[in-house]
Amino acid sequence: MKQRLIPLALCGLMLLAGCRRTAVQEEIWELEQENVVSFTDGETVDRWRGYQNGVRESWSVYELSDGTSILLEDDLAGPEGDAGYSALSEEVQAAVSAWYQSTGKRYDLPALLQAAYTRCKEQGKEQFQPGRVTQTIASTASNEQIICFVTSVDQAADPAQGETLRYSAFFDRASGQRLELWSLFTQPEAVVRQTLAAAASDDPVVQERLAAAIDPEHVIFLSDHLEVDFPAGAFEGQSSSYTLSVDYTQLAGVLDSRAMPGSD
Repeated sequence: MKQRLIPLALCGLMLLAGCRRTAVQEEIWELEQENVVSFTDGETVDRWRGYQNGVRESWSVYELSDGTSILLEDDLAGPEGDAGYSALSEEVQAAVSAWYQSTGKRYDLPALLQAAYTRCKEQGKEQFQPGRVTQTIASTASNEQIICFVTSVDQAADPAQGETLRYSAFFDRASGQRLELWSLFTQPEAVVRQTLAAAASDDPVVQERLAAAIDPEHVIFLSDHLEVDFPAGAFEGQSSSYTLSVDYTQLAGVLDSRAMPGSD
């Protein structure tokens, strides 16, 4: 364990006659895990957790052997604090929480650490700023029968080049069972893919490319429309992320009525 003390006030630089003592705040850093990752050059990275006056910080920091911080990681924020989650029965809440606990992190921590370390060596430790990764879960659409949760991952091994990745999950509000995306439509998967892609372009070639690249986990239901995320590299020639917005009216006869978002 390592610790350091940070002055909170210097009593007006000791200019006030009544100043008897300097208030200090104790900051303690606790080693949570050694050698989280070992890089090819032999350098290792450890995970530390801060405590302010005994209160545990909600984030951890990954440091090199010399104490250089290369990445901050916020604690995973599950669905438990979400208003839509709170409206579910206890049995369904338990099922949703269990599924997310089993899913865990939706980002590649070793890859982020490697990217941050590579940048640190290239920029030099004096100029280097650590990266950060955050994962949160919130409901984005629901009705009396289903609810859609979205996991948002904000990752930036380089603070200047961050990205957000979103992953959807649908649950039956009565049983808590997770529902496959394609089960929310009345048409076969191939037809749904084509219908979604047609909302982006009239070009058959573009439609075919988009339809094939759709990842069910990147189809997000919102209250008045749905979105399809295509992360960078989702299809050939795509260098940046792209989001396709589709109005529910464009899915008439394709989207099952039980899946149409509305008021609870």
